[in-house]
Amino acid sequence: MNCCDYKCNQGRNCPVRATPVARVGQRYMTAEPLPPSVFPALMKRAARAMLLGVVGLLLYSGLLAALVIN
Repeated sequence: MNCCDYKCNQGRNCPVRATPVARVGQRYMTAEPLPPSVFPALMKRAARAMLLGVVGLLLYSGLLAALVIN
C-alpha cells in the first residue's frame, strides 16, 4: 500500500513523514540562500557611465570655451 495517501498505515517509518517540515510559527535555523542579483553590477556600470559623461561634458565645455576666448 502506498503511504502517500490519506490512510497512511506505516506510522513512524513513513518516508513522507521523514522529510523535515517546519511547524506553524517555527523557522529553520538556516535560511535558503538568495539568488544572485545583477542589480549592483548594473548600478556600478550606470555610475561609471554618468561619471564619464560628466567628465566628458566638462572637458568639452572647457575646450569650447578656450577656443571661443582665443
